[in-house]
Amino acid sequence: MTFTTLLLRSLTHFWRINLAVVAGVGVAVSVLAGAFLVGSSVRASLRDLALDRLGRVDHVVTAGAFFREELAGELLTSEALSAAAEAVVPGPTAAPMIAIEGFVTHQESRSRAGGIQVYGVDDRFWTFHGLDGGRGPEPGAVLLSGGLARELGAAEGDTLLVRVQKPSAIPVSSLHGRRDDLGRTMRLVVDAVLAPAELGEFSFRPQQGFSRAVFVALERLQRDLELDREANTLLLAGAGAAPAAGSPPSARIEAALRETTRLADLGLRVRALPESGALAVESTAGLLDDDVVVAARAAAAADGLAAEPVLTYLANEIRRGDRATPYSLVTALDPARLGVSPPPVAEASTSAPAADPAGAAPPPIWLNTWTADDLEATPGDVVTLQYYRWADAGALLTETADFRVAGVVPMTGLAADRDLAPEYPGITAATDLSDWDPPFPIDLGLVRPKDEDYWDRYRTASKGFIALEDGQRLWGSRWGRATSLRALPRDGVSEAAAARYRDAIRSRLDPLAAGFVVYPARELALEASAGVTDFGEYFTYFSFFLVVSALLLASLFFRLGVEQRLREIGALRALGFDERRVRRLFWAESAALSLAGGLVGAAGAVGYAELIMWGLRTWWVDAVGTTLLALHVSVPALAAGIGGGMAAAAASIAWSLRTVARAT
Repeated sequence: MTFTTLLLRSLTHFWRINLAVVAGVGVAVSVLAGAFLVGSSVRASLRDLALDRLGRVDHVVTAGAFFREELAGELLTSEALSAAAEAVVPGPTAAPMIAIEGFVTHQESRSRAGGIQVYGVDDRFWTFHGLDGGRGPEPGAVLLSGGLARELGAAEGDTLLVRVQKPSAIPVSSLHGRRDDLGRTMRLVVDAVLAPAELGEFSFRPQQGFSRAVFVALERLQRDLELDREANTLLLAGAGAAPAAGSPPSARIEAALRETTRLADLGLRVRALPESGALAVESTAGLLDDDVVVAARAAAAADGLAAEPVLTYLANEIRRGDRATPYSLVTALDPARLGVSPPPVAEASTSAPAADPAGAAPPPIWLNTWTADDLEATPGDVVTLQYYRWADAGALLTETADFRVAGVVPMTGLAADRDLAPEYPGITAATDLSDWDPPFPIDLGLVRPKDEDYWDRYRTASKGFIALEDGQRLWGSRWGRATSLRALPRDGVSEAAAARYRDAIRSRLDPLAAGFVVYPARELALEASAGVTDFGEYFTYFSFFLVVSALLLASLFFRLGVEQRLREIGALRALGFDERRVRRLFWAESAALSLAGGLVGAAGAVGYAELIMWGLRTWWVDAVGTTLLALHVSVPALAAGIGGGMAAAAASIAWSLRTVARAT
């Protein structure tokens, strides 16, 4: 009789006890391998979900403000990305879109949902993702994600009210920022509910729950938000994929942004003012931040131009005694630009007049002839400016400052320049003073017929002028200390001079410092899909006592079988088997039983993992945050679980053999 024959006959003869051992090992392997499968399935499900939501998106370019749609094509043809763009699959590799948050109301059921992603897209979005035949929604239609449709109870043909916030380049926390509700509501008909394969779960931000999004026609959203072919998001696929001196894709995209963005994309413009003989640098935000002023002055200095900041502010009134001129623009600049000389230093102190204990004289102000006549003011008189200031704490303060009239300037040249004032919403576009609608309270009852006449004739021409340092001390804010900057070309003002100056300023500004962000969407989505919880490890710990119990049960059954076979062991020893060969026989049986238990446990592991995944989709949704989980049978995870379970079973059985080695 051979050793193998003896082994097989022992296994079959004691099949009942061996079956119990196999069952114990199978349970242990099922639980351990199943826990590993759960971990790998959760990771794989989250990874698939993240990639399905991204579609073809690799990188996303976003900005704090809106920029030209054409920037998408210009990026791909830039020197930094053109080679990379040719190296990827054919077809568009960039698509502009608008991505903002909104509020949706289902008209039929009146159910509502907030924090909704509103995407303004067109045909380029679907073509970008390689969906043949896909097209953007019509201007009066909307496409819904499946998750939002279920939440609202909406179906094809229903009506949705989509409300979004109107963007504003002017900071909300500045004086001219709109703090009242400037939302826009669009009444749209549900054209379709998009399935996941139709980008219904699209999102370039990592998230695990159902996507809550609506897709609106880009043209319609631009029209309602009063945007001129502008977007705030660019989707990029494969950009920077080709090697370029070893630099990462994000770095090449950033280089392309620096190469292609224009001043308009940064919310800036340079205007030629032939009447003033100057070039004006202005911002859509109303104020130039310090970095822009530094860049503009450096660009001017490089070309030998004189450049000076200008700060224009609205005073609620200019008062001298019992006479007051309401709602007047006051400009802070270099007095020499007015053709006047600043007063002596002692008289031009910038200390506050009344509050200064030393009694220093008020700083100077120059009034135009119209205002001087209205106030009956002459040089040497003291006038008081009353104005609003928006505090960082969120309060609208009324403050005053005294100035000494240093002179009266005629209403010619710079003193009559309407372009010193930026575009103030609700003010500069008004045809009459009575039509003013600023975001702060005004009393139109103070407006006199003569004030209307001044507006009709001079519009935004300033009524008073103060030194730049005085204006910046009073009205400067964290958003900037200048409303414009004037540069004076030597060869006169022309569009060519404006273009040169525009390019010089742009070369000194970094779009990434101005609010542009290159977002590695695919990389971050894959990182986020790994999660912070290793569910394989978690369920291994969770099932630890079950695994130990199953292994103890298997080893006890095996030990019981050995103890029942003590007479057989004695017979084998009497027939010439030494202790080593007997131990080898039982170890071979334990290995065979562990292998059989491992094979049984493999099937059980799949069932156990499927059960846990079902629980994560139903009872324990909050554990992962999504119901979009599916079982992924990973061979490495399954093999690791089977190997670990079998090794633990063999070790526990071997340990039980040592305890009976001393039995006679």
